[in-house]
Amino acid sequence: MHFAALSRTPALLVLVAFFLMMIDGYDMFIVSFVAPLIVGDLHLAASNIGAVFAAGLAGSALGGLALGPVADRVGRQPVVVASLIAAGIATLLCSRASSFHAFAALRFLTGFALGGLLAAAVPLIAEYFPTEHRSRAVTLMFIGYPLGAVVGGTVTSFLLVHGWRSLFVGTGVITLLMLPLALLLRENLGSKEKDVEDKGKRAPRPKLSIIELFTEGRLWTTLTAAFGIFCLLLLTYLLNSWTPLIAVRLGFKPQVAALCGVFLNLGGVVGAVCSTLLVRRFGIFRLAALMTSVGSLAIAFIGVAAHSAASLFAALFISGVLVIGAQQNSPAMSVQLYPLRMRAAGTGWQFAAGRLGSILGPIIGGVLLSSGMTYVRLFLVMAVPALVAGGAYVVVHFLLARAPAASQLP
Repeated sequence: MHFAALSRTPALLVLVAFFLMMIDGYDMFIVSFVAPLIVGDLHLAASNIGAVFAAGLAGSALGGLALGPVADRVGRQPVVVASLIAAGIATLLCSRASSFHAFAALRFLTGFALGGLLAAAVPLIAEYFPTEHRSRAVTLMFIGYPLGAVVGGTVTSFLLVHGWRSLFVGTGVITLLMLPLALLLRENLGSKEKDVEDKGKRAPRPKLSIIELFTEGRLWTTLTAAFGIFCLLLLTYLLNSWTPLIAVRLGFKPQVAALCGVFLNLGGVVGAVCSTLLVRRFGIFRLAALMTSVGSLAIAFIGVAAHSAASLFAALFISGVLVIGAQQNSPAMSVQLYPLRMRAAGTGWQFAAGRLGSILGPIIGGVLLSSGMTYVRLFLVMAVPALVAGGAYVVVHFLLARAPAASQLP
């Protein structure tokens, strides 16, 4: 099969994008895997490493906001390729960092590039699928993101003996080696939806796509959907950051506590896969509302279930299935909200809101832990963002039902 034919095979392109998301997911979490070694080598304080985490997430948010509209204008594939090159080089340079400021700056640049990669790749893949299969394809692609963190974290645990700098070298090299695969992600310029949109509109449009996210009846759907993903990523990062420490304080051994994140994120992968089988029946926003609302009950139950490792892991797994599983559908939600011409900008906006939540989540968790409340009450409070996100997605569903012109459905 010729290269051009390969670049038009939808299933293969989803697989390529899946691997790109794995790289993205691992690279965003790599610092958390090697943090103790970095702290010792660069003589960092705990506040410094927290700032490094925030730098990567802030870069990702700004990258999505800045490069999403660029991808809509100049093309999604060029942004994917350029972002992959920039992320690979910045990750390689991280292995040479000798100070906090240099390391934080490089993590910001890496995050900026990865934010652009995500914003461009999601709509690029969506172009190849009709409306009824689009959400499933995008969600399957995005499962690579948490799986990259899970697999990468496991591999990292075996390679730590080689030092943290070697891990950044290896990650940077692997990122750059993905370039040939990224070249397969050619845009489907002949898609039916694009033909319909562009008919009689060949002249450049005067508006910027970032502004159009809030016009033509999209204002409240954009803001409400962004608030939903903000709540879910706030909760996801809060749970991933603090649940292992809570487990240790409850009397579990560190080896047991370290598995909390594994069960939580594996649940998210299972939930995302299962949601692809149900999305056509319920619709993506109704399904997300149902999953997060029921998931809030599962999170509230974690504090009660923490009397044994088995029940704690079960509660975390179920919470991951429902809450993180719903969150994994957020790229597909962006695809449903926006027409093709502004889809990268819309994806970038939604993920910028989510990144803000991911920055605030660990901070809020620290405040809650220092408040002195019981752990049962603590998880009751943690359940609130999931319930609020469920309400936000109910609102989005009804807004789209009342004003279908605001959505991208052809």
